[in-house]
Amino acid sequence: MKLATFDIFDTALLRRCGRPEAIWKQLAVRLFAEEKDFVDAFIAWRQRAKGDTLSEIYAGIDEAYVTFSGRSREEMMQAEREEERSALIVNPEIRSIIERKRKEGWTIAFVSDMYLDSGFLRSVLEHEGCIEKGERVYVSCEHNARKDTGTLYDVVRRDFSPTEWEHYGDNKRSDVAMAKKKGIRAMAVSTGFNAVEASYWHVAPQLAALSRLYRLQHSGDEFTAFAADFVVPAYLPYAAFVLTEARRMGITKLYFLSRDSYVLLKAAQAMLADTQGPELHYLFVSRRSLLLPYLYGEDEKAYLEARDHHTIVRLDSVDKLLMHLRTTRKELREQFGIEFAYARVNNFAEQEDFLRKIFHNDFTPLLQQRAKEQQTLLLDYFRQEGLFDSERCAAVDVGWLGTLRLMINHILRKQGVPDLHFFYYGVRGDVISPSAGRYTSYFQASELTTEATVLLEHYFSASPYPTTVGYQRNEAGQVLPLFAEQSGFSHTPASKANAEAMESMATAVSRCDMAALRQWARCAINNLLSTHTEVDITPLVPTSDFDDKTPFVKKLSMTELVKILLLGDHVTGFDLGSLRLTLPLWMLPFAWRLHGTTGRIRGYLYHKIYR
Repeated sequence: MKLATFDIFDTALLRRCGRPEAIWKQLAVRLFAEEKDFVDAFIAWRQRAKGDTLSEIYAGIDEAYVTFSGRSREEMMQAEREEERSALIVNPEIRSIIERKRKEGWTIAFVSDMYLDSGFLRSVLEHEGCIEKGERVYVSCEHNARKDTGTLYDVVRRDFSPTEWEHYGDNKRSDVAMAKKKGIRAMAVSTGFNAVEASYWHVAPQLAALSRLYRLQHSGDEFTAFAADFVVPAYLPYAAFVLTEARRMGITKLYFLSRDSYVLLKAAQAMLADTQGPELHYLFVSRRSLLLPYLYGEDEKAYLEARDHHTIVRLDSVDKLLMHLRTTRKELREQFGIEFAYARVNNFAEQEDFLRKIFHNDFTPLLQQRAKEQQTLLLDYFRQEGLFDSERCAAVDVGWLGTLRLMINHILRKQGVPDLHFFYYGVRGDVISPSAGRYTSYFQASELTTEATVLLEHYFSASPYPTTVGYQRNEAGQVLPLFAEQSGFSHTPASKANAEAMESMATAVSRCDMAALRQWARCAINNLLSTHTEVDITPLVPTSDFDDKTPFVKKLSMTELVKILLLGDHVTGFDLGSLRLTLPLWMLPFAWRLHGTTGRIRGYLYHKIYR
């Protein structure tokens, strides 16, 4: 006969909390809710308690624990069983293997070094769809034999006398080494914490276990694995923070701004599914869609105030600048005789030339006419979405500079409407001041590097919606967003995995300590930006979520290495990730320090020459 045996804990079944120590902590809180001083003492006792069976373990408990808990030893043991039962969940990958082996005619059995009895473990395995009637469960405490010594395998062999035997398990010694020693084909199962999740364990064990569990439940999906280990830990705490702060501030409506806040909306909706909270809305806006409405009645001063560093020198091409102003070189040349002798604004003389031709020329009235039309549509869209209602409103964005806050509140103030308060994930050191409207930032200036902002905006915030470029009115009079692409709503593998992971994991963190959640988020960003830690970013390789389809990460050529490290060019969406794929880990810290040094030199030269 062919026999397939399976380890139970961390193989067929996973603990939601990750490790048994977390079970004991939950048990201690449950037993000593009124005696807080006993909680830590009980955990310490449970960690060092010895015994082959649960009864033997609790036989050695101090009478004081029985007295102060008001429970007998049997009641305390039952409470531990209940905590274990509530924490255990099937490993879907192993369940699939069990079902496949069963169909192929293999006999199935379960083998575990454990102090919990086989009847209890069978009931959990039945509940999780792993075991069928007649299949055996072997537990060390009932056979006076163990896997880690090989003797429990001897017991199983005597019962079945298999001609072929495979054993599946996660423990390198008891499930692999000892199984091989007993002539069994050992199939190693990897369900432990990876390096990233292990770093979370030191911050918040419950959250580390949450990432691990979701990753294992979706084994084989690289986008989901990345979402569970990085996107959710980074963004879910921010969504929880926004909801908490909104309630505290008396905010009744939250507007999640497209595109960056789509996954944050999904998380917030999941968190509020069973509770009361502010109304949640998705608002279709972008710097591009707001620019013309913002410029109505304004000149180049307002235009520059909405630009990064208040300049257009060496930033975007002239064609892109004109596209955002709803015009083209061809229109300006044919209708107004305006020409530009440069492809990009390279100095302040060319900036003055560009601004004069746009804001002080025959084209300017047409620009203002288009700005007025778009502002009228935008204001009607805002009214339609409830921004002009009497409720107190706030916007949720990823952040950095605050350009949307500047433009939206500038437009609202002209209508006599109160400012929108803004929530940001992070801000730059030169963030636009509260004179453009007040804001609350989850991370303060300098806590997140610019390398992190690129990653967050273009992967973590991946959205199924294209960029909003303007507004139009349909036949029914409703104002609808106008998109840059005609595809409309369309998920990428990354945006789908991120949104589903945020929704699925949101409920589990809704009652977590806010300080622990913030540490979780910080740790997630630090892991990705670390040059000393081995981090698997291969899921980013096939991803291209940019409008211009730039690779997010890739292996770099020597020429591309020089461009990044010495010239400061951006070759990929996440250059540090590309360096990680290209260079050995030991070389990465030196390379990144070189990048920083040359960056400071380039910054000095830029300000010396162009400022």
